[in-house]
Amino acid sequence: MDLDARPYRAFLAVADTGSFSRAAETLHVSQPALSAQIKEFERRLGFALFARSSRSVALTPEGRLFIDRARRLVTETDWANNAAREIRTNQLRIGAAHHSGDIAARNDVIDGFLREAPDVPLRVLRRSPPQLYDDLDRGDVDVAILLDVPGEAATGEGPDARGATCWIIAERPLRLWVPVAHPLSAQATIPAEAVRDLPVGMIDRAHGVAVAELAGRVLLQSGAILRSLPEGDARSVARQCALLGLCAIDLGWFPPPGAAVRSHAVAGWTARTRLVALAKPGDRRDGARRFVDRLAARPA
Repeated sequence: MDLDARPYRAFLAVADTGSFSRAAETLHVSQPALSAQIKEFERRLGFALFARSSRSVALTPEGRLFIDRARRLVTETDWANNAAREIRTNQLRIGAAHHSGDIAARNDVIDGFLREAPDVPLRVLRRSPPQLYDDLDRGDVDVAILLDVPGEAATGEGPDARGATCWIIAERPLRLWVPVAHPLSAQATIPAEAVRDLPVGMIDRAHGVAVAELAGRVLLQSGAILRSLPEGDARSVARQCALLGLCAIDLGWFPPPGAAVRSHAVAGWTARTRLVALAKPGDRRDGARRFVDRLAARPA
């Protein structure tokens, strides 16, 4: 592949501006040089791209058929150039779940590496949990950081099932967000029987299928009445439940939505979620290797 795609870019510039002179200005070349480049490109293609007159430039029927393919080639060339640049610069690509920017433990890992290895170009890509697993499989990210459930490999979605190495960054127990004006707010630990028939705001699959299923299973086994909210991520559920005066499931990772809500343990609840980093085994570029080595050196 021509990693510059100059004739294709020249063709698109003329087509988009409708003028050789304006296209030459855009490309920072002289108009005669641009005209010569287009003529040579047409010769190599075997058909004319433009119908020229003294007043206008218009695409030929062949040019109209060719232009979409030319745009795709330029886009693919840009992708290839970006990939080559990432390889040359040893860029570390970390995939992180949506909403994870509010998780302190996740930020500690990324920001800590940023401080210790400022020479490693770092890019954080936000993805959904299924996209993170797919990106890791394809090699589009070096490391994926997301929430999961202990023993998750049994569902076919976890790191072991995908052949990835897993480092546990932290774990948190499931709890309840309780508005301070709620009758249960006076109790440091909510009795198990108090959850029966209690309306509780429930998350959707924004944090992964396994996390949602675990939270739903714990609430249903406790006899709670699950309430769906307009938005299903944990932070939004907590915020909107606070507005409605409802309790909400607390995954343990996110700060409270305001002073009017507090997190409470529930007697008998032992279920936990964990924040993990995943990486495929095998050879790694230097930046990814250094990040993985830092993960492996973290205290248990």
